[in-house]
Amino acid sequence: MTAPQKTAPPLDPVFSDSRNVSRFLAKNDPLAVLSQELGPRFDDYRRRWDLAKSFKLIPPFPLHVDYELRSVCNLRCPMCPMATRKDPPAPSGLSLPEVKAMIDEGAENGQASLGFGGLWEPLTSKDLPEIVAYGREKGLSEAMFNTNGLLLGETVAKELIQAGLTRIMVSLDAVTPATYAAMRPGSDLGLVEENILTLLALRRAAGSRLPLVRLSFCLTKINQAELPAFLGRWQNKADFFSIQSYGRFDDEAPPLFPDDPSSPAPPSGRCAQPFKRLMVRHDSSVLPCCDLSGLGLTLGQAGQGLQAIWDGPKISSLRDSLQKSPFGALPPACQKCQTKFTPAKP
Repeated sequence: MTAPQKTAPPLDPVFSDSRNVSRFLAKNDPLAVLSQELGPRFDDYRRRWDLAKSFKLIPPFPLHVDYELRSVCNLRCPMCPMATRKDPPAPSGLSLPEVKAMIDEGAENGQASLGFGGLWEPLTSKDLPEIVAYGREKGLSEAMFNTNGLLLGETVAKELIQAGLTRIMVSLDAVTPATYAAMRPGSDLGLVEENILTLLALRRAAGSRLPLVRLSFCLTKINQAELPAFLGRWQNKADFFSIQSYGRFDDEAPPLFPDDPSSPAPPSGRCAQPFKRLMVRHDSSVLPCCDLSGLGLTLGQAGQGLQAIWDGPKISSLRDSLQKSPFGALPPACQKCQTKFTPAKP
C-alpha cells in the first residue's frame, strides 16, 4: 500500500526589498542558514550591509562586487533587456587575471561578497568555478550568481560546490513546457529541472547545506496562473523563492505586466545600491548598481582601481542625490529604474 503523500508545510514571507519589487518566501530564513554555515564574518558583513542599506554607513570599500564575466547569453527571454536590444555588443569579457586582481584588491580592503551576471549568463564563462574558489580562498564570505540553469550540468555543479559557492539563483518562471517556452525561448524545461535536482543531490552527497538554491519566478501575464503550482512543485526541494515584479525596461519591451500585480511601492528615489556595491561590466566599465538603467551612470574603468572609483566624486555626488534629492531631481537613469515596474496609465 502506498503511503499517503505528506502535505508540504507552507512557505513564509521572509523579507522583501524596499519597494516590494521582489518578495522572498522560505520555510527557513536563508540569511539565518548562511549565518549558521559561515559564522561571525558573515554576520558582520550583513550588519554592515543593513547599515549601508539604511544610509547609516558608507563602507571603506564596496561590500559586494558583481563581475559581468562575458557579454554572452544563450537565451533571449522577453522580460530581459537583451531580447529586444537591436545592437548587442560583440562577445567580450573580463580576463581571469583581471578578475583575480580585482578580488585581491577587494579582499585587502573589506569586500565581503562577490557575484556574477549583469545582463548576461555567467555559466557561459569556463572560468566561473575557478573565480568562485579564488574569492572564497581570499576570505570573501559569499559567492553567488543568477542563471537560467541551462548550462548547469553535473560537472559544473560539482565544481561550484567544491569551489565554495554559497548561493545560486535559478530563474525558472513556469511549470508547464508551453509556458516555459514562452518565458524562456530556446531553453528546455526538463533539462533545467534535471540540472536543479542534480545540484541538490550533489549537495546532499557532499554533506553540505551550500550553495543555497533560490528559484525565481518573474510574474508576467504569460505565467501568472502557474505561480501556485510552481511553489507547490518546488517548496520541498529549493531553499527559498523570489517572486519578482516585471519591469518594462524600455519602450521596445513587451508590456507583460500581469493582470492583477502585487504593485511595488511608489518610487521614492531612496536607493542604497551605491552605498553597498559596484558592478564591473564585461568591458571593464564600472557601474554603481546591477540594473540596466545604471548603464547611464558609468563611474569609470576598472583599471583605475575599484578603491579610487568608490572614493571618487561621481559616486559621492550620486549618493548625495539619492539620499537627499526629490525624485524629480534624480538622474534620469535612477528615475527610469524606479518607474519601470509600474504600468503606464492609459
